[in-house]
Amino acid sequence: MNITETEVAELVAAATTARTHAYAPYSMHHVGASVLTADGTVFAGANMETVTLQASVHAERAAVVAMANAGHRRVRAVCVVGPYSGIPCSECRQTVWEFCGGDPEVVVVSAPTDGPLELLTMGAILPYPYGPETKGIDPTQF
Repeated sequence: MNITETEVAELVAAATTARTHAYAPYSMHHVGASVLTADGTVFAGANMETVTLQASVHAERAAVVAMANAGHRRVRAVCVVGPYSGIPCSECRQTVWEFCGGDPEVVVVSAPTDGPLELLTMGAILPYPYGPETKGIDPTQF
């Protein structure tokens, strides 16, 4: 995997800090996430719930939006810190995949609060992706 121990530690620290800002009064499921861009910049986000839950924003999507709003378009790794699992849900996998450049080797750092840290790849957790490359689109051009 194309990630150093230092980068993993930085991602976990950023996601852990972001998790402290989660707004989850309904589920009490506080999650933080971070993404590492192609140039080594780290962006983080936390989940934010609304009473209806349908309009809630997951931490992974918050981190990707922060990244995209700063003008970055390529994810090299994503990290999720929270209870139960550190693996993104299907909607978040799709959001992260949008900025993976079609690379199934993008690293997923799974850091559940109640389990061991694990390094996976987007290809392992999203084996049949449908993304911009399916339509011949390069997100770095937008």
